[in-house]
Amino acid sequence: MAFKIAKKPTFTAKVDVYTPNNKGGHDYSTFEAEFSRCKMSELDDLRSKNQFDVMREKLVGWKDFNDEDNNPVEFTTENLEILIDIPEALQGLREAFWGSVVKAKEKN
Repeated sequence: MAFKIAKKPTFTAKVDVYTPNNKGGHDYSTFEAEFSRCKMSELDDLRSKNQFDVMREKLVGWKDFNDEDNNPVEFTTENLEILIDIPEALQGLREAFWGSVVKAKEKN
């Protein structure tokens, strides 16, 4: 497939979240995050920031993210702060963002 210059200023990525449970394991859940794209000139600056600030700057929306009653959680600044304060969610977001931005070819 030919490379095309991205026209949309955002991209989506699947976020995997592994939350510890009472059985000594983890519960798996997922949602879709929407991130704003970065330019090469931004990467060094982003790498020097803590992950809270990276997500505050780059996470611009989400889908399939629900509350305890299975109602969609609206993307707001307040809800963003609640989400990134959850260590398992921040880890999933970090992996989704950086894995999409600097994806390397996987070995067979």
